[in-house]
Amino acid sequence: MTNPDYRGGYRRELETALDAGRRAAKVILEFYDAQSAATYTKGDGSPVTDADLASDRVIRETISNAFPEDALLTEEGANDLDRLANDRCWIVDPIDGTAQYVARTGLFDVMIALCVDGRPVVAVSVQPVVDRIQAAVGGAGAWEIAGGVVSRFQIDPPIEPPRVVTSKWYGGRDKDRKAGIRRIAGRAGAAEPSILEVGYQSRSYSNPGRTYDAFIGLPPESGSSIAQEWDLACVDLITHEAGGRLTDCWGRLHRYNKRSTGISGGILASADPGLHRILLDAIAPELPEAVPSEDPADDGID
Repeated sequence: MTNPDYRGGYRRELETALDAGRRAAKVILEFYDAQSAATYTKGDGSPVTDADLASDRVIRETISNAFPEDALLTEEGANDLDRLANDRCWIVDPIDGTAQYVARTGLFDVMIALCVDGRPVVAVSVQPVVDRIQAAVGGAGAWEIAGGVVSRFQIDPPIEPPRVVTSKWYGGRDKDRKAGIRRIAGRAGAAEPSILEVGYQSRSYSNPGRTYDAFIGLPPESGSSIAQEWDLACVDLITHEAGGRLTDCWGRLHRYNKRSTGISGGILASADPGLHRILLDAIAPELPEAVPSEDPADDGID
């Protein structure tokens, strides 16, 4: 069996997401193995490669053929605001971790999520280099598929003291925000925090090799967004369905398919609800008094 034995709602959507993810992974690996993907620089200074664009095309084609009435939002596609009138929107990152793809670390993923009324209900994350998939359906749990073997994915409880990390992409190299993460860890009785070279991935909670119990991305003081919807929609659902928690730093669930694709309020992902509550209390003294809107567009942020 290469797919979860799942017969509930959104079964066809899950199968389509798995098909799209595997097709995209195959195309990406062709470029990766041949080392033939040219790299370009986008307007925001981030890299994009021929592999990103090819993955985007494959995913768009697969999803559009199966669900032509659904909206699509991808990192490499045009942001068509007509999607706001559709309560079903697929949110896709054709390669999450393009910098890791270029550096050939293998630490990159294909991420696909279907969001309904602003929240993810189906999610598939594929790590092409090691042929590992995580998938989830809202209310039905999460699974891992490795080497064709399907197993339930459940996040183990945190260790003591809990391990807290941040990322260089989420302010980990900023002196003040790094100091804030240290203060949060101290209040929560956590170990000295470390800074990752990659962003948050739900697969980081999979054993063996798990290295942290909570991931924190403090909201930027500038009022800009800390991440984009395609960075989180997929791993948001997988984390929750595996027993963890993922919210902003005020404890609010993230909303998707918004006017602005930005993520408001920072990021907190925890191995279980108990640790999440402890960290929300520990984070509170570091937050500004003004609570950002759930949609950054309401605060004048693109």
